[in-house]
Amino acid sequence: MTTDVHGESGLRKATLTDQDLVEASWDYCRIHALAVTDDEGPPENSILDYREDDDLDPTAPSALELHLDLDYIVRRIDPGPMRQVHFWVAPATLIFHNVWDIVGSLRSICMPFELKGLRQEGRSRSSEPCWHLEGRDLDLMFQASSYTLYLRQPPRYGSRVLRMAERGGISFDPKPFA
Repeated sequence: MTTDVHGESGLRKATLTDQDLVEASWDYCRIHALAVTDDEGPPENSILDYREDDDLDPTAPSALELHLDLDYIVRRIDPGPMRQVHFWVAPATLIFHNVWDIVGSLRSICMPFELKGLRQEGRSRSSEPCWHLEGRDLDLMFQASSYTLYLRQPPRYGSRVLRMAERGGISFDPKPFA
């Protein structure tokens, strides 16, 4: 028996992974920020021999991660004709792990990005999943081993986009609220 972490919205869990792709909905999720990060490099005072970037094995796993700060729509409430649609929305961090071969376009810096879909496009020659992230003024394809979505706060009932004060500003924090 599965218990909901937020009964009113019907949210079952505060952390979703690529294993939950079928049940996850990405339509109209507002993206507030995105970043590509690398590991922090070798630890200080390390006795290990680190290579220069030119010496790295191109077949080794990538340390890059793609981070998105978004308003994740947990549930849409459609009351019927001529009535306003409401949503259960939570600020969330979406992280793709071991990312490489990022191609695509970001076509606007004037309008906010909104997701329309996230789907797995099959597997690459290295047997890693290929992902397609598409939205308004956004179309990215890349390879990544997996993703994790962390809902940072309980869902709020109202419009589909949270105000910055409600969501706690921009954040890539990978900690779920429950």
